[in-house]
Parts: sequence; C-alpha cells; structure tokens
Amino acid sequence: MKPPGLQYESPRRFSLWQRAQLAVIPPVVAIAYKRLAAMCVFDMRDKEHFWNTYHHQGRILIAFWHEYLGLAACHFAGFPGAHTLTSYSFDGEMAARTVARFDLKSLRGSSSRGGVAALSQLQAAAEQGMSLGWTLDGPRGPRRKAKGGIAYLAAQTGMPIVPNAYALSSCWRLKSWDRFAIPKPGARILVAFAPPIAPPADTSRDAIEATRREVEEALNTLHAALEAELDVSPD
Repeated sequence: MKPPGLQYESPRRFSLWQRAQLAVIPPVVAIAYKRLAAMCVFDMRDKEHFWNTYHHQGRILIAFWHEYLGLAACHFAGFPGAHTLTSYSFDGEMAARTVARFDLKSLRGSSSRGGVAALSQLQAAAEQGMSLGWTLDGPRGPRRKAKGGIAYLAAQTGMPIVPNAYALSSCWRLKSWDRFAIPKPGARILVAFAPPIAPPADTSRDAIEATRREVEEALNTLHAALEAELDVSPD
C-alpha cells in the first residue's frame, strides 16, 4: 500500500523517445551494476554506527555522496522503508526507475526546483517511520560539497545523520560532474559509517550551516581514510 501523502511520480510529461529510454535503460543499468557488484568483495567498517542509530530511532538518515549512489543502492537494497529523493526531470525519472530495481523508493523533488515540496515530502516520510538516504551534493554538485537540506531536515525531524562512505580499489569513473563510480570485477569495496551527528537545535541559519559543515567534513574525512587505505585517488 502506498503511504499517504507521499509523491513517487514526476509531474513532468516525457516525449515518446524519453519514455522508450525510461522503459529500457533502468533495468539494463540495474542488472549490469548488480552483476558487477556481485563480483566484488565488500569490506564493512563501523556498521554499529548505523545499526545502533537505527535500532534506537526506528528510522535513520544516511548521508553519502552522489558518485556512490549505485553502491548505496546495492548496499541498502530491500532495506525496510528506505527512501531517497530524485528530481522531477528526465534524469531524475531515470534515477528513480533505476533505484526501484533495488527495491528502494524515490520521493520526488529537488534542491534546485521544488525544494520546499521535496523537503516536505522527506519530512512526511520520516514522520511515517521511513529511513532516508540523501546524496548531499546532488543533483548537480559541486562534487563532495554538502548542501544544507539534510541539516534542515534533521532539525525538523530530530533524526541524527549517519555519514556513509565508500571506496573502491578499482573502478571506472563516468565523465560526469560527480565522477560516478562503477566497480570493476574483483574490486575490493570498503563501506564505512561515521558516528551519528546530532540534528541542529533549531532551523536558524547558523545552526543549519554548522551541521551542514560538520556532516561534510565527517564524510570527507571518512572518504580520505578509506582511499588512503586502498591507495586510490578520488578522481
């Protein structure tokens, strides 16, 4: 049953060519990504930060970078009540249909257009006990620079934020703004969580900015440690 008040469809009308792409590309991409990930070795770190927060709260707010959306979809595939956010655009629709193949749901909106509606959707989902995955630098970057939306949502819902980082010993990188990562067969993939970050005390500009900066720094510090361990460059 669809949870009340949550929007999973884009209001945009897509052309016939776009609809054809939307019918074909998401299943192909999801199958290919799953098969590549299945040929890799996943190495988990500090998962207690995730599970302790989830069991205490009954829901969780996960923060990761846009370039690792594919790995996050693999890692959290089928997680109960897991939602993310995608834009109304054609690219957003493509992403929504792709993550649906991992048994994850996408609320609709974006940080650049419909931002207020998007935050309202996310808050409604959180109030219904849903867990939320957030690409901090989406939908257009700059890469690895957090926006303030996650801090505002944390303040509104009281949910702590758990940074979630990934690093790959070997991968392909798309020539996109986020340098989207695709694992190569046999790669070692590190998955790590940082300690939860408390929500801002209020929604004042200073409080939101302080939490935004704290989340960004925590996630980048975690990434730097994982990349140093594998001796790989983020580029």
